[in-house]
Amino acid sequence: MCRWQVLPLARARPMEPGWSGQMQAAGVDSMYLYTAGQDCDYRARMFSPTAGIPEDPATGSASAILAAQLLAAGAVGDGETRLILHQGVEMGRPSQIGLTVECANGALRRVKISGSAVPISEGRLRLPV
Repeated sequence: MCRWQVLPLARARPMEPGWSGQMQAAGVDSMYLYTAGQDCDYRARMFSPTAGIPEDPATGSASAILAAQLLAAGAVGDGETRLILHQGVEMGRPSQIGLTVECANGALRRVKISGSAVPISEGRLRLPV
């Protein structure tokens, strides 16, 4: 029997002690959740509070990894598949990420992420010589 209840993506939250238990069991510090979208192909949320990121409004690296999950689930097949992902909606920072997945003979050949970014900070590091 599964102890997890399927909830709408908007209600997802890291909650203790379950969060830490799952992170430890999986050996990770982040969780990327996704579901089919109504106004896009997929909606996603990325939580990483133990890494100092309560929620990320746009996670290109996780979107790229999603391509492998979609292939394993049979949601993409050979050829090129173009998808639109929405993330950050629940936190008031909506983002749109383009995901292009190219497969051949049942394997990933290329994954492309697209979108725009807005600089929010800038800095310099000075290292001793």
